[in-house]
Amino acid sequence: MSAQAPHIFTPEYYEQLARFELHHPWSAHMRGLTFALLDRFSAGRAMDRVLDAGCGAGYFLQVWRERGRIPLAVGLDCACDGLRLGRSRGLKHLAAGSVAALPFPARLFDAVHCADVLQHLDTEAARRTLAEFARVLRPGGLLLVRTAARRGLGAKKHRDTADYQQWEPEKLRAWLAPCGFRVEWMSLINWLPSLAADLRAWRQPAPGGDVGLRTAAAPPGGLRQSLLAAYWRMEEGLLLRLRCRLPGGHTLLCVARKP
Repeated sequence: MSAQAPHIFTPEYYEQLARFELHHPWSAHMRGLTFALLDRFSAGRAMDRVLDAGCGAGYFLQVWRERGRIPLAVGLDCACDGLRLGRSRGLKHLAAGSVAALPFPARLFDAVHCADVLQHLDTEAARRTLAEFARVLRPGGLLLVRTAARRGLGAKKHRDTADYQQWEPEKLRAWLAPCGFRVEWMSLINWLPSLAADLRAWRQPAPGGDVGLRTAAAPPGGLRQSLLAAYWRMEEGLLLRLRCRLPGGHTLLCVARKP
């Protein structure tokens, strides 16, 4: 656990995010799960144009481009600090802008990936963002959304603020439907570690707003990291091979298709 939790839009946040993406087993788990879902629901269709909306430090986009040999892999972020790190990775198709007003023509992309962005938007911006994803996707295109799920137990549930909200599966499904999306797959993620964290926080006041990037990106190794990595491998098997849905977790992952 880091001594300080750098918040989004600060240079420290993106520097720590870059280390986290490279070294933490949770990040590797999320990438593996996301790519497995992309493979499953792309149904063999070519993905020649993809967008990472809120690309942060750019590591996911870099891996996505190289893994799929994608001709046009575009990253968009509102933070120049994140885009600077993306350029240092050799990414060329980067744009500064808002996910709520994408600077791209309609029906351009085969897939849109948006991770850990929706929770930072107010209600109106979140609605516009989902509508923008529908606009820039071609018919049949895929949307993969990862966002913060509701944390806490009972009276200790996380409190939303004007600039930060957490999501329940029913809420995300309801917001996707008016944009024309059909949900193909949705689940909460990270069940047991999230439950353990909620129990540890039971004696503390109910949290509110953006909690920042609290997990330090320690290098691989150590018993705790190994146990977490083993748990996430088991969780991925439950989700993908056994097609289970988890009853809880601090992360919500969704695959939706534009008909």
